[in-house]
Amino acid sequence: MDYFFQQGDDETLVVGFHGMGNNEYQLLTIIAQLYPTASILTYLGPLGNKSARRFFSPLENGKVDRAAFTASASEFLENDWPKFADRFKKVIFIGYSNGANFILGLLEQQPELAEKIILLHPSFLNFEFQQGANTEIWLTTGSMDSESLPGDVLKLQQQLQKTFPNTQLILVDGMHGITDDEIEKLKKNI
Repeated sequence: MDYFFQQGDDETLVVGFHGMGNNEYQLLTIIAQLYPTASILTYLGPLGNKSARRFFSPLENGKVDRAAFTASASEFLENDWPKFADRFKKVIFIGYSNGANFILGLLEQQPELAEKIILLHPSFLNFEFQQGANTEIWLTTGSMDSESLPGDVLKLQQQLQKTFPNTQLILVDGMHGITDDEIEKLKKNI
């Protein structure tokens, strides 16, 4: 998977996954606002191109192709992540929309993937978390988000809390986009 890497001033690595139709640079400003001294590693979704670029295949009838999704997550964990996994003392994952959902697939397979996970506007796609961890997980969504429905993100929070007890939800005014208010609330809480 193609990626962008920028060395920081401390021993923290923030790993970013963009939303559908974007690229590896989408979350750079947000990551810098939240973790100004950290190293940054962001990935480019390998499927589709331009406005359809993503980390896993589109939903069909509102459902994920579980076999393909699991294979994509496994491939990342086996081939891409090992290049960076042990180089930093603290690891934080952040993803937006499609990227947030991809991180959830990674957590299914490696629950102790990172110390902290930030999922901006994820979806409730019936993930299966067999094992958990003390990983700190933050979910966000907008009160008028038509893609990451607030009620569904609340269900996701409740599901995650069963195996990841340190899961919190931040609900902001807005739609399916990252807002300044959302970033400010994250800064105050994380």
